[in-house]
Amino acid sequence: MTKSIVVVGGSLAGLMHGLQLKREGNNVTILEREPVSERSSHAAGIGYKAGVEEILRKYDDTGLKTCFTTENLHFAYRRWPNAYKAKLKYQLTSWGLLYRVLRANFDGLVSNACPSPPPPRATDGQAAYLTGKQVHDITYSDDTMEVHFTDTSSGKADSITADLVIGADGVHSTVREIVKATATKQYSGYVSWRGTVTEKELTESTARYFTNGLAFDVMSRSYMICYVIPTDDGCFDPGERLINWVWYYNVAEGSPEMKELMTASDGRMRSMTVPQGLVSLPVWEKVRATNTPRMATPFAELLNKTSQTFVTKVNDVLCTTACYFGGRVILVGDAMATFRPHVALSTEQAAQQCIWMGDVTRGSSTMQEWERHVSIFAKRIYLLSRLVGEFGQGSVFSFLRSVFSYLSFMVRLKFKLKL
Repeated sequence: MTKSIVVVGGSLAGLMHGLQLKREGNNVTILEREPVSERSSHAAGIGYKAGVEEILRKYDDTGLKTCFTTENLHFAYRRWPNAYKAKLKYQLTSWGLLYRVLRANFDGLVSNACPSPPPPRATDGQAAYLTGKQVHDITYSDDTMEVHFTDTSSGKADSITADLVIGADGVHSTVREIVKATATKQYSGYVSWRGTVTEKELTESTARYFTNGLAFDVMSRSYMICYVIPTDDGCFDPGERLINWVWYYNVAEGSPEMKELMTASDGRMRSMTVPQGLVSLPVWEKVRATNTPRMATPFAELLNKTSQTFVTKVNDVLCTTACYFGGRVILVGDAMATFRPHVALSTEQAAQQCIWMGDVTRGSSTMQEWERHVSIFAKRIYLLSRLVGEFGQGSVFSFLRSVFSYLSFMVRLKFKLKL
């Protein structure tokens, strides 16, 4: 039986759920707050694993290449560029390319990455991606949910009914607030600086250094990770590819430095992210000049040749419950659990939630079982990402505390004790 589904939030988590449900024959409407149809990724890189691969294998009809596969880890220690090497297979891509591929399959978005979107499958339901829609309430009556929203350009209020509402609206989830979800929220104690450099802009030796896999520079209570990604338009050509970097940088909440970092070039204070093009150039130049002398040469060159950066507070969020209104409203992706990005599993979380939801829609599982699966996965990765973060950024005490929390959870899970 065809169902009417409303997905609040049109980023990767919302698109994966929307695409899967559309392929299953349901009618899906995505309500996205941003007013533009083709969202900017700021050239952000992401990693993905088996879950995302499975979603693409089942539902992607574009035939496009979506990722690089790397098999190497390359560690620098402070200014020593070749401290350690290891093997690890990983898929790497850009947020923007994966977004465009999912949009091409979901609602036929035409983009430079996919100029000829695939036609719908014969068994597909209807799909709509509506931009500039700010959800402000969800009500329940006669076994039907009604999602109330406002058009951000006209101010007109409207609503849409649904059999299922999926809250996929990110770390600052409106749906999470509407259902009054109990959530643990915490600032990590550090921010992430991010940027990209086109490969051809680097010296030959530096470009070669970063093309062999994931590269880390480990410093005192700080580290940087770099890797090659395609462009948002799907270019994988050597020289045109991007070297994506993320640098974790300790800043105390409420400190003068935090105020300085989060004040954009337009003079406005940002609460979470100062986007590309709005980072204060004097602030960035001071941070860069102070820290690049402590870095290995390839990493310092990356920072020196980055024309635009953006900075984000690293927070984590964990909800105790994912299902509301008897399973008619669910939280997924960052709306349900936001991880510190060290383990690069946020996109994978959304994909696994999709896969488990498929078991529910096919009748081989229940919403209660789905909620248990997603809650265990979220708590495990939440604790693991904190452990990795404290290893790189924290004190010995904070690291040991996070190790204890993670191991005690895994022991309780193994012996089926209360979680």
